[in-house]
Amino acid sequence: MKIEKTLQTPAAFLYSKIVAPVQADIIAAGHQPVDMAELGGFTYRKQFPDGEWAQVKVTQNVINREFAMLTMTRFSRFKVRYLITPLSTAASRVQVSETVQPINWVAQLKQMITELLVGHKRRRNVGRMLDSIERSYRTA
Repeated sequence: MKIEKTLQTPAAFLYSKIVAPVQADIIAAGHQPVDMAELGGFTYRKQFPDGEWAQVKVTQNVINREFAMLTMTRFSRFKVRYLITPLSTAASRVQVSETVQPINWVAQLKQMITELLVGHKRRRNVGRMLDSIERSYRTA
């Protein structure tokens, strides 16, 4: 899935909103707070409410420009990348790409069915998240 959107927010604000949940997850995993500059290469274990867990690794971290991470569960590898391009002091373009690599054929089949049934909803939710970030900047 790929989404590209222009937002009326500075790149620094957008980047901070993208990495804030990751920083919160790191603290929830029992680690000390991690500064934005120290996120590159950081690995932690994330516990989900259903008892499952994942290994999360920040694979790319260029402050205010790019953030990427890899989430590995026992079923799949989920990659997400945010590429931020400043357009002006008050606007930026973000490209969000997500890919899922299932571990085995059963997980691959499940992923294909899920993408077919709810793929549009996932794209819509990412768009809503970006809209929410833009609204939060206008009200800040």
